[in-house]
Amino acid sequence: MRKTSTSIKQLLSQPAQLAALKRQLRSGETRSRTALATSLCKQYGLQDSRGQPQVSSCVKTLRDLESRGHFRLPAKQLDIVSHWRPRRLCEPVVEPEDVPESLADIRDLRLVLVDPADDTAMRTWNELIAREHPQANTRLVGRQLKYLVASSHGWLGAVGFSASALRLEAREQWIGWSAEQRREHQDRVVNLSRFLIRPTVRCANLASHVLGACLRRFVKDFEARYRYRPWLLETFVDRDEHKGTCFQAANWECIGETKGRGRNDSSGCRARSVKSIYVYPLVADLRRRMGVRPEHGRYLRPLALEEGLASTQWAKQEFAAVELGDKRLRERLIKIVEDRSKRPDASYLEAADGNRHAAKAYYYFVDSPRDTVSPEAILEGHRQRTIERMMAHDTVLVVQDTTELNFTTRHHTEGLGFLGRNQTGAESLGLHLHSSLALTTDGLPLGVLRSKCYAPERKGKAGKKSIGRSIEEKKSFRWLEGHRDCVEIAKKTPKTRYLTVTDREGDIFELFADAEPTRKRVGLLVRAKNNRRLEGSDRKLFEELKASKNVARVEVVIPRQRWKQAKRSKPEQKGMPGRPAVLTVRHQKVSIRSTRSDLRSTEPITLWAVHAREESPPSGAKAIEWFLLTTEKVETTDDAARMVDLYTRRWRIEEWHRVLKQGCKVQEHQNETAERLKRVIAIDAVLAWRIQLMTLLGREVPDLPCEVFFDEWEVRALEALEKEKGGRGKKPPFTLAVAITLVAMKGGYLARRSDPPPGSKCLWRGLLYLCGVVEGFRLAMTLRKPP
Repeated sequence: MRKTSTSIKQLLSQPAQLAALKRQLRSGETRSRTALATSLCKQYGLQDSRGQPQVSSCVKTLRDLESRGHFRLPAKQLDIVSHWRPRRLCEPVVEPEDVPESLADIRDLRLVLVDPADDTAMRTWNELIAREHPQANTRLVGRQLKYLVASSHGWLGAVGFSASALRLEAREQWIGWSAEQRREHQDRVVNLSRFLIRPTVRCANLASHVLGACLRRFVKDFEARYRYRPWLLETFVDRDEHKGTCFQAANWECIGETKGRGRNDSSGCRARSVKSIYVYPLVADLRRRMGVRPEHGRYLRPLALEEGLASTQWAKQEFAAVELGDKRLRERLIKIVEDRSKRPDASYLEAADGNRHAAKAYYYFVDSPRDTVSPEAILEGHRQRTIERMMAHDTVLVVQDTTELNFTTRHHTEGLGFLGRNQTGAESLGLHLHSSLALTTDGLPLGVLRSKCYAPERKGKAGKKSIGRSIEEKKSFRWLEGHRDCVEIAKKTPKTRYLTVTDREGDIFELFADAEPTRKRVGLLVRAKNNRRLEGSDRKLFEELKASKNVARVEVVIPRQRWKQAKRSKPEQKGMPGRPAVLTVRHQKVSIRSTRSDLRSTEPITLWAVHAREESPPSGAKAIEWFLLTTEKVETTDDAARMVDLYTRRWRIEEWHRVLKQGCKVQEHQNETAERLKRVIAIDAVLAWRIQLMTLLGREVPDLPCEVFFDEWEVRALEALEKEKGGRGKKPPFTLAVAITLVAMKGGYLARRSDPPPGSKCLWRGLLYLCGVVEGFRLAMTLRKPP
């Protein structure tokens, strides 16, 4: 078994071992520090993975114990020069000759493992690093592997691996391990501490090729030298000097940043630059081998859609991984979600059954001055579970949309934005909510990936000109942010493919240009708003599609359209029942180029366009007509029909908005600031997702066991009602026994959960039981209504 220097320190610091060590030093039998360390290694079996005694680690531990005043070691017998002097060549390494700019043209490109016994190779590696690497004056520590990048043209670079950083906050959070687990397994983490491609070498993709070659042979070389296999690689990239492109191309993951402190910075002076931290797991089950439980850290595993959704489990599953700076805040959040899920359409005081202590704790949470209690932090746990549910599917739709949350009647709320003016000229105030909802290809919601709430700015009289501004300065940049978020998720979930779906607001040339490099992993499906000019055609987009000869007929189901009141520039929308519709579908391959002067130099982008039109709508209904643009290949009528079918799933986010507003009553919150509103909206967003999922699973998966969502006593009550219903052939009347049961359940639950005022315990419980009777009567009337 391997012993680390930390475990040696723990061993020798124990009272029994420390007393024995003091006796041995007082006896005068040991005359040198090395001899003492050698005897201790033999006595306690301190060996490394190769079976060699850990003399140097033991000497370091003895020096640490001496500095703490436990004992005095024998005097040093050798006066060794304290500063480090690596073995180097007497002259610079010869520059490579005639290195081609194309990777395929480099002759005899290979990696050479540097043997410590090979003096020439070691000196060459040291000379390259000392003269050409920015960390020339810093020595490597711990177990090391060094490589030279060789070719027929000469030495092209050098690579070095060494011990991992002692502590990294971002790494510890990403892994999720405890301090004890870190001490036990830290030697399984290796740092890529030197990566050099010589400055005179200009060859495209050489860095990523060398990096890939290192990864392919590193584990075997390390195991051959040190007799065990590493599990994780880490490295640092100076963000001021490099973008880390080669690491991103090799699927390394950026997990955070350093604090600007070196390995031996015990004073916290932070004299070094801040660097990005990249990691690369060498094994698939990294956290399982380290003993990290799934709920800790960012441990992603495929999660079935119906797993953990029972009323007593789902809140902990969705929010157990949030980091709010205090575990009590996380526990309070879970309690708030559990209470709100019982009565999502009521105030929190009603949802908590009148418990004034719970209501007080709720407002303390919402009004918290901590920056860590942000909407993003509240949603992070649910986001991780959503990604895990996405991992269980081959293809996932990520639908983006924006909705208005109107808080005009909340005159006391600070920080609201300007939504517009109604027909009478009165101002409307509120917030915009831009969200990304993950769906299966069948339309079942997997969770809320992103939900950003912001106050829209009031425009001047002439409006805010967008010409000349970068896309990052425009509000339309939120569509690119949502797509880029999918790209980052795709890097963590290589077995799942994604398709971003947007409505007409997403018809932005910059979005198509941004999606072009990643279309193989993350596709894009947008309803076109602009009748664009096409490259190589005299006709514009809409006319080109209408003239296409690639025609087919597709039947789709149009969901029920609810009546919407006219507001501002939008006319009144009449309510229409859901209906099947037969659409005529045409498709065409097109090439688009931006007409903006600052983007005209951009290369044209190849897309596939689909036109779907309802030729014979029913009376009173508006004909369906869509122009769709996608990065997906649409070469047959079946492909076109699939794109139309997938676009119909976009209505799911409209339904989620309706559940959020009407089911969770999100627009009835009375918070005093927009920041507090955003925290409540983040909670309601997850509640709305669960309500929508329960509804859709009941419709589309009727054979799903009811235990997925209900507790055992709820299942028994439902079975009893179903049995009585089956015996009579119709919905049963509300019997006296069921009424008494509901009264006892409701009133008794309230009595147990609520605190009576002093001196009025009996009266308080009597009032609560009366509330139970009223509630039972209300439920009875609900059940008596026809379905």
